[in-house]
Amino acid sequence: MYRYKDGSIKRMPPTTVEINGFLRSFAELTPEELDEAGYNEAVPLKRDAFTEYTTAWVKGDDLIYREEVVSAVVDEDARAEHDATQVRAERDRLLAESDWTQMADSPLDETARLAWADYRGELRNIPQQAAFPDAIQWPDSPVA
Repeated sequence: MYRYKDGSIKRMPPTTVEINGFLRSFAELTPEELDEAGYNEAVPLKRDAFTEYTTAWVKGDDLIYREEVVSAVVDEDARAEHDATQVRAERDRLLAESDWTQMADSPLDETARLAWADYRGELRNIPQQAAFPDAIQWPDSPVA
Protein backbone atom coordinates (compact mmCIF):
# COMPACT_ATOMS: atom_id res chain seq x y z
CA MET A 1 0.00 0.00 0.00
CA TYR A 2 1.08 3.56 -0.52
CA ARG A 3 0.52 6.84 1.23
CA TYR A 4 -0.10 9.64 -1.27
CA LYS A 5 0.92 13.25 -0.73
CA ASP A 6 -2.70 14.17 0.07
CA GLY A 7 -2.57 11.72 3.03
CA SER A 8 -4.78 9.08 1.40
CA ILE A 9 -3.78 5.42 1.43
CA LYS A 10 -4.14 3.45 -1.80
CA ARG A 11 -3.31 -0.09 -2.85
CA MET A 12 -1.38 0.87 -5.97
CA PRO A 13 1.28 3.54 -6.37
CA PRO A 14 0.95 6.21 -9.05
CA THR A 15 2.68 5.34 -12.31
CA THR A 16 4.40 8.70 -12.50
CA VAL A 17 5.34 11.33 -9.95
CA GLU A 18 6.12 14.99 -10.53
CA ILE A 19 9.43 16.00 -8.95
CA ASN A 20 10.88 19.47 -9.53
CA GLY A 21 8.55 20.02 -12.47
CA PHE A 22 9.48 16.73 -14.19
CA LEU A 23 7.37 13.59 -14.50
CA ARG A 24 9.30 10.53 -13.42
CA SER A 25 8.42 6.88 -13.25
CA PHE A 26 7.42 5.86 -9.74
CA ALA A 27 9.37 2.60 -10.05
CA GLU A 28 12.71 4.32 -10.65
CA LEU A 29 12.57 6.67 -7.63
CA THR A 30 14.45 6.05 -4.41
CA PRO A 31 12.57 6.00 -1.08
CA GLU A 32 14.13 9.40 -0.29
CA GLU A 33 12.87 10.92 -3.55
CA LEU A 34 9.44 9.46 -2.97
CA ASP A 35 9.39 10.86 0.57
CA GLU A 36 10.40 14.29 -0.73
CA ALA A 37 7.55 14.13 -3.26
CA GLY A 38 5.09 13.05 -0.54
CA TYR A 39 4.71 9.39 -1.50
CA ASN A 40 5.65 6.57 0.84
CA GLU A 41 5.11 2.89 1.29
CA ALA A 42 2.41 2.28 3.91
CA VAL A 43 1.84 -0.79 6.07
CA PRO A 44 -1.70 -1.05 7.43
CA LEU A 45 -2.54 -2.54 10.79
CA LYS A 46 -3.69 -6.15 10.87
CA ARG A 47 -7.13 -5.88 12.41
CA ASP A 48 -8.86 -8.43 14.61
CA ALA A 49 -12.53 -9.17 14.11
CA PHE A 50 -15.00 -7.50 16.48
CA THR A 51 -12.49 -4.79 17.40
CA GLU A 52 -12.87 -1.08 16.77
CA TYR A 53 -9.59 0.74 16.38
CA THR A 54 -8.42 4.31 16.58
CA THR A 55 -5.12 4.50 14.72
CA ALA A 56 -2.46 6.91 13.58
CA TRP A 57 -0.03 6.70 10.68
CA VAL A 58 3.58 7.06 11.86
CA LYS A 59 6.55 7.45 9.52
CA GLY A 60 9.57 5.41 10.58
CA ASP A 61 13.25 6.09 10.03
CA ASP A 62 13.00 3.85 6.96
CA LEU A 63 10.47 6.35 5.47
CA ILE A 64 7.67 3.78 5.63
CA TYR A 65 4.37 4.76 7.21
CA ARG A 66 2.95 2.20 9.63
CA GLU A 67 -0.51 2.30 11.07
CA GLU A 68 -0.27 2.14 14.86
CA VAL A 69 -2.98 1.53 17.43
CA VAL A 70 -4.00 4.49 19.56
CA SER A 71 -6.86 2.57 21.18
CA ALA A 72 -8.78 -0.64 20.60
CA VAL A 73 -12.17 -1.72 21.93
CA VAL A 74 -13.35 -5.30 21.55
CA ASP A 75 -17.09 -5.85 21.08
CA GLU A 76 -17.38 -8.92 23.33
CA ASP A 77 -21.13 -9.26 22.71
CA ALA A 78 -20.64 -9.44 18.93
CA ARG A 79 -17.77 -11.91 19.35
CA ALA A 80 -19.86 -14.12 21.66
CA GLU A 81 -22.82 -14.00 19.25
CA HIS A 82 -20.58 -14.97 16.34
CA ASP A 83 -19.08 -17.85 18.33
CA ALA A 84 -22.57 -18.99 19.39
CA THR A 85 -23.71 -18.95 15.76
CA GLN A 86 -20.70 -21.08 14.75
CA VAL A 87 -21.36 -23.62 17.52
CA ARG A 88 -25.07 -23.82 16.65
CA ALA A 89 -24.20 -24.37 12.98
CA GLU A 90 -21.94 -27.30 13.92
CA ARG A 91 -24.60 -28.68 16.24
CA ASP A 92 -27.22 -28.40 13.47
CA ARG A 93 -24.89 -30.19 11.05
CA LEU A 94 -24.45 -33.08 13.49
CA LEU A 95 -28.21 -33.26 14.04
CA ALA A 96 -28.86 -33.33 10.29
CA GLU A 97 -26.27 -36.09 9.82
CA SER A 98 -28.06 -38.22 12.41
CA ASP A 99 -31.65 -37.60 11.29
CA TRP A 100 -31.74 -41.00 9.63
CA THR A 101 -31.37 -42.74 12.99
CA GLN A 102 -34.83 -41.60 14.08
CA MET A 103 -36.76 -42.54 10.95
CA ALA A 104 -39.35 -45.31 11.17
CA ASP A 105 -37.47 -47.32 8.53
CA SER A 106 -34.07 -46.95 10.20
CA PRO A 107 -32.07 -50.20 10.22
CA LEU A 108 -31.13 -49.66 13.90
CA ASP A 109 -32.47 -51.84 16.71
CA GLU A 110 -34.36 -50.17 19.56
CA THR A 111 -31.29 -49.91 21.84
CA ALA A 112 -29.19 -48.20 19.16
CA ARG A 113 -32.07 -45.93 18.20
CA LEU A 114 -32.48 -44.81 21.83
CA ALA A 115 -28.71 -44.19 22.11
CA TRP A 116 -28.91 -41.95 19.04
CA ALA A 117 -31.98 -40.19 20.45
CA ASP A 118 -30.05 -39.46 23.68
CA TYR A 119 -27.10 -38.17 21.66
CA ARG A 120 -29.40 -35.91 19.66
CA GLY A 121 -30.95 -34.61 22.88
CA GLU A 122 -27.48 -33.76 24.20
CA LEU A 123 -26.73 -31.91 20.96
CA ARG A 124 -29.93 -29.88 21.31
CA ASN A 125 -28.95 -28.95 24.88
CA ILE A 126 -25.53 -27.56 23.93
CA PRO A 127 -26.72 -23.91 24.09
CA GLN A 128 -27.78 -24.51 27.70
CA GLN A 129 -24.27 -25.54 28.78
CA ALA A 130 -22.82 -23.18 31.40
CA ALA A 131 -19.75 -22.22 29.34
CA PHE A 132 -21.62 -21.82 26.03
CA PRO A 133 -20.29 -20.71 23.55
CA ASP A 134 -16.71 -20.54 24.86
CA ALA A 135 -16.17 -24.12 26.06
CA ILE A 136 -18.42 -26.82 24.65
CA GLN A 137 -18.62 -30.35 25.94
CA TRP A 138 -19.54 -32.20 22.74
CA PRO A 139 -21.31 -35.53 23.26
CA ASP A 140 -19.79 -38.68 21.79
CA SER A 141 -21.82 -40.04 18.92
CA PRO A 142 -22.98 -43.65 19.16
CA VAL A 143 -21.42 -46.04 16.70
CA ALA A 144 -23.86 -46.89 13.93
